[in-house]
Amino acid sequence: MRELSNFNINVIKVMTHLLANDVVSDDVMEHLRLLELEYYSIVDKNSLLEEKVNIDNKTNLLKYKDDYLTIILKTASRILDRPVLNDCYRVAYIRFDIDDFSKLNNKFGHDKGDMVLLDLATLIKTNSRPTDYTIRFGGEEFDVMLPATGMQGAIVYLDKIYNEMHKLSYNFDGTPFRVGVSAGVSCLGVTYSRLKKINTTEIAAEYKKLQKEADDALYEAKNTGKNCYKIYDAAIDYKSIREQYAALPGTR
Repeated sequence: MRELSNFNINVIKVMTHLLANDVVSDDVMEHLRLLELEYYSIVDKNSLLEEKVNIDNKTNLLKYKDDYLTIILKTASRILDRPVLNDCYRVAYIRFDIDDFSKLNNKFGHDKGDMVLLDLATLIKTNSRPTDYTIRFGGEEFDVMLPATGMQGAIVYLDKIYNEMHKLSYNFDGTPFRVGVSAGVSCLGVTYSRLKKINTTEIAAEYKKLQKEADDALYEAKNTGKNCYKIYDAAIDYKSIREQYAALPGTR
């Protein structure tokens, strides 16, 4: 943490000097402010990682907790005193689910299922930023929270993840096997005026909504062939999609 602290101190010194001498543009100050936000986001996440109780033993990802969005938004509210680059602060939420995981376990054994689970967890963590929250939601599901990221950024991230996942191949007892993963993505936007005054109860409600939307989009991906991702769309009837998927033989 010492290197991060020294880095942060230097950033603050630079910001103070530039402000005092009135030699910096608003754009430069905005980028410096974003850099400061990134630092504090890493500090907050590292404090979670230092406590072993927050880590899933099997995958080494974060365990699911109810307060991650609170941490992200409260950190942003401390740093961003005015709009930075966009009209609001955004957080993208992605839910991944390994396709036909129970069939994999039943056919090849739980040790092979664990191998795939660990490989995917490592792949997701390796291809995420230090500020991203990579979470084992439960079973074969992984969640990723992307702070300061809108839908376009989430799509870029997902394309990178899927490109890497498509490279994974296995040979179990002489049988070639390729893993399939479905995902759903949603996005929260909080205006800067609201960011300063949003309370924990409101954040908890937004957190549930964000997850529900990502889960709805995940079901759409499952229902349209699997091994793909879908973006949440409020115009879609997800209740019907869930019902259609539940009626399919051998779902999940």
